Amino acid sequence: EGFISFERWLETYIGKDQAENGALAIVDLSLVSSDVLHIVIAVVARIVFEAIQRYRILNDQELPTVLVLEEAHTFIKRGNDEESETPTPSQMCRQTFERIAREGRKFGLGLVLSSQRPSELSPTVLAQCNTFLLHRIVNDRDQELVGKLVPDNLGGLLKELLSTIRP
Repeated sequence: EGFISFERWLETYIGKDQAENGALAIVDLSLVSSDVLHIVIAVVARIVFEAIQRYRILNDQELPTVLVLEEAHTFIKRGNDEESETPTPSQMCRQTFERIAREGRKFGLGLVLSSQRPSELSPTVLAQCNTFLLHRIVNDRDQELVGKLVPDNLGGLLKELLSTIRP
C-alpha cells in the first residue's frame, strides 16, 4: 500500500505530460532532511531539465518552463578552487544549476533565483542572469557585487539608491 512508482510520483508532484493536471507544480521540500536536500534538489532540477530537452527533441518545439528556487544561496553556493574529484552534494547541486543557467534558455527553461545574499551565489549562475530585482541590499559584500553586475551607464543610479538605504 505504501509503494508508489516513480512515474506516479512525478505525475502527482511534478505534473503529467502536456500539463494535463495543471500548469503549475510546487515541490515543497521543507520536510526533507537537510543531509539529503541538496541531492534531492539537484535530482529534481536535472529531471526537469532533461525532460525539457527530450520534449524539444520529440516535439520540435519548446515547452516553456520556469524553475523558481527560494533561498538560492543555500543551494547554489559560490564554489572554491579546491574542489575534490568526487563532488559533494552541495557541489553537485551547484553544478546542476550552473548547467541549467548556461544551457536552459535554448530549451525554454528559465530560472528564477531568490536570495538575500547574492554575494554567496555562484558567479557562473549570476553571469547568466538577465534581470535583477533588488530590495534593501545592506551588506557591503552584496552591494559591491551588485555594483559589478550593473552596467556602467547605470552606476550613478545605483550609488544613489544605495545611499538612500544607509543609516
